[in-house]
Amino acid sequence: MAEGRFTKLEGAKTTSGLTPPPGSIARDAPKKNPVVEDEANYPTFVLRADEAFYTGNFRDALRHYSRALQEKNNQIYPWIGQISALIAMRQYKEAELWSNRALDQFPEDSSLLSQRARVLAHTGNIKRAIGVSDFAISKAATNWSWLGRGEVLLVANDANAMFCFTKAVEAAEKDDWRTPFLAGFAYLNKRQWANAEEFLKKSVEINPRNHFTWFCLAQALTELSYTDRARDAVQRVLQLKPDFLPARELELKIFRRPFFRQVFGFFKR
Repeated sequence: MAEGRFTKLEGAKTTSGLTPPPGSIARDAPKKNPVVEDEANYPTFVLRADEAFYTGNFRDALRHYSRALQEKNNQIYPWIGQISALIAMRQYKEAELWSNRALDQFPEDSSLLSQRARVLAHTGNIKRAIGVSDFAISKAATNWSWLGRGEVLLVANDANAMFCFTKAVEAAEKDDWRTPFLAGFAYLNKRQWANAEEFLKKSVEINPRNHFTWFCLAQALTELSYTDRARDAVQRVLQLKPDFLPARELELKIFRRPFFRQVFGFFKR
């Protein structure tokens, strides 16, 4: 989750070299192309990580965020990305290790505190998660802290999550499509289709070139029985990335939906 993309890269005093937590993918993953990897630098790794994360390739995102941290572990952004990728993969214990490591270096950073709150919520520590997210917002009410607060409340089945996600979008830059995507993706994972559709639609309006956002929107629209809109969204995915197999599978699912569900979707357009 670099200036002008999702949030500004934040710096601090240089610390000692990074030793990845035990069991991390980044420590054990072999290099696919050593020549290219050796020539890469910190901004390149961040760029690759973001591209992978925001197209749903969380494992590659994890690997690239980790390489970015090996280059510069005094930058906050890749710590956030590493934790976010692990949460997206539901590797919550690993996310907890990285969250602890990050806060050892930046104990009062609002963005990292919000990631810690997310980890706590997903590991069942809702009360602590709410307390940490409160503290994060008290330090800086940024889109990151509001996103973290929203996800904590969403996991807790608290209706106030919508207020927090809306505040996150308001706190973001006007051309920031990633904040509404992350809000919509959180709702998608909780199977709250209408709320997911609201934020994902906003994301594709800002950036209509990301195939994965269109795919997530198509999923929500399919579940809402907005059949024609879902089919249109899938077509946008395939125009942007013709070899994206999940979109082909979703297209087939839409085609096979019972007739009465398709008719219901027609009247809901």
